[in-house]
Amino acid sequence: MKALLLWIAIAYPVPHTAHTVDRLLPPPQTWVCPAKTFASDIPTRSGSWRYPPNIILCHRGPVNMGRTEKAVGYWKRLGYEFGNIKIAPSDDYGCATGQVPYSTIMIDIPSQGFKMGTHLGTTKTWRNNDTGQIFKAKIEIMSAWGDSERILEHELGHAMGFDDVHHVGHIMNGSWSLGGYGTEGLKK
Repeated sequence: MKALLLWIAIAYPVPHTAHTVDRLLPPPQTWVCPAKTFASDIPTRSGSWRYPPNIILCHRGPVNMGRTEKAVGYWKRLGYEFGNIKIAPSDDYGCATGQVPYSTIMIDIPSQGFKMGTHLGTTKTWRNNDTGQIFKAKIEIMSAWGDSERILEHELGHAMGFDDVHHVGHIMNGSWSLGGYGTEGLKK
């Protein structure tokens, strides 16, 4: 029975739906990620990495190497460091199970807990509550938005420990349509 269901899923895939944002203001509860809901105009940092994190792109993930290098370059220009960026093979255990290796930011498609319809991307970080040290992070982005400007940059900001802000034009604004490439309060 499982084999039949798998064959049906492969033979008749669900078509991808392209989402568009055509409003100046987002609909209520439409945020890029569920960090904090607009705490301030200047980003707060609730954690940091002890060593530069590596980045793993899951083979079925929504972003490619070029898009990732561009987003990482944005944060490097602000003074942040990253380790290696690699594309995981199709049989990668971590990507298949959602288990993120330590010292790594994993980028993948949304998992079951993803809030479809209200989020374009989300980031989960694992950190020591006493020290704030981040030891791994997982970014999930909707497939149709993988190549979109600013989404990966924004989610990398969460992976680096920054919370959302309520500052129009800022990269850490939680609403994609109100965000931009502003960096106030982010330079290392």
